[in-house]
Amino acid sequence: MIKKVKDTAIGLWPIIKTYVPSVALIVAVALAFLVGLLWGYGLDPVSFYDSSPRTMGQGWQDEWVRLVADRYHLATSTSVPSEEFRQSIISLLRSVDDPQEIVNRLGLTEISELAAEAQIGAPISPERPNIIGTLRPWIIGPILVIILFVVGSLLYGFYINPMLVTPIRKRIRGSQGTDAVGAAEISRIKADKAKRDSILKDAASAPISILGTPVVTHVSTYAPGRAYDDSFSIEDATKDDEFLGECGAVISETATLGGDKVSAIEVWLFDKDDFTRTLTSVFVSEYAADDPATRSTLETKGQLVVVKPGAMITLETNALILQATVMEVVYGTGPLPPNSYFDRVSIKLQAWRRSGSSAPAAVPAAPPIPAAAVMPTFTPAPYTPPPQAAPPSAPVYTPPSAPAYAPPSAPAYAPPSAPAYTPPSSPAANYGGGITPLKPPPLQKPAPPADNDPFDGAGDFTPIGR
Repeated sequence: MIKKVKDTAIGLWPIIKTYVPSVALIVAVALAFLVGLLWGYGLDPVSFYDSSPRTMGQGWQDEWVRLVADRYHLATSTSVPSEEFRQSIISLLRSVDDPQEIVNRLGLTEISELAAEAQIGAPISPERPNIIGTLRPWIIGPILVIILFVVGSLLYGFYINPMLVTPIRKRIRGSQGTDAVGAAEISRIKADKAKRDSILKDAASAPISILGTPVVTHVSTYAPGRAYDDSFSIEDATKDDEFLGECGAVISETATLGGDKVSAIEVWLFDKDDFTRTLTSVFVSEYAADDPATRSTLETKGQLVVVKPGAMITLETNALILQATVMEVVYGTGPLPPNSYFDRVSIKLQAWRRSGSSAPAAVPAAPPIPAAAVMPTFTPAPYTPPPQAAPPSAPVYTPPSAPAYAPPSAPAYAPPSAPAYTPPSSPAANYGGGITPLKPPPLQKPAPPADNDPFDGAGDFTPIGR
């Protein structure tokens, strides 16, 4: 039972998460609630007047009892209070919570007897709020607001919007020709249903596939003007409708040619045992398959298959096998290139369950070929390479003999003979003995330069003695 509930929750989660508000929106709602509490209790609190003293805080109730005691003391100090006055004091004391406890705590013994009479029938004082009681609205309040907000979003998405808001919006936006458009839409829906029933009937009467009997068979039909996003659950009816996964088809978000002109449909498979990924492949139009830019964009989503009757896509996981087969295709006609976008496509989705193995289902062996049809085999003659001539022998290289080297004989070295030294003769011998040699003339100072001093000697700085 628990496993079935878990499988159902996993299967419904892709649909539920569409209507669950985002985390940012939830945080914004919780912060708005906290700001409202802060404003209502701190920044601009509500002012009460003409209310019972019982609605005031404990400190103000104590002040009320003090005022009543002062009034009683003033009245008794001048005269004996009447019974009517006593009853009025008792009535005033009965306006607070637990008057006797307040009188005893404040030490007002003068009116303790009246407080005892007022205590009869008076409510007991509530417990004083502690820190937990003060913080309780700030903690429990946002949690309750978040829960109510999420539940309200789910109810709006599942029930209120489709059953109430959408019909009213369509009626408000209605215009001329609405009845004709509605009739055409109804006619198209009936035609799609008839085509789907015919495909399912043909699939039920078709021979059993090599994969066996499919667990489920669904038909997905695309036509312009509808929010095409089909999703089908895969449940094993033989095992108490055990949930195995989901499959479906959707318009590829990167394949629109302007407006609602669609040139590619994405087929997907979700396995509950492998919920971390979803396998996808794409049926593309002939124009999209030949366009390099569109093709490079769509190849990131998986295998590309050109749409034509009988075209098939196979997606396999460890537990499921899905085959998507094109049953009908009608290309749109208009200003766009031919065979570029779809006007109608019907796809049959069949899912099989693997029996406890991660390997693909076994394919039966092909029948043996008759002996008469066997082609004679040709056995070629063994190949013998032609004889090859022996390679020429390389000549042996003999280096020339080098002549013996004889160094030249060096001549004997003879040092040069030193010349004999002859001392110079004396000067007397040069002048004949008694003749005295002439003295050289005395040196003469050079003439001083011409004086061209413009100051007539007044600025002569020539040193003295020259």
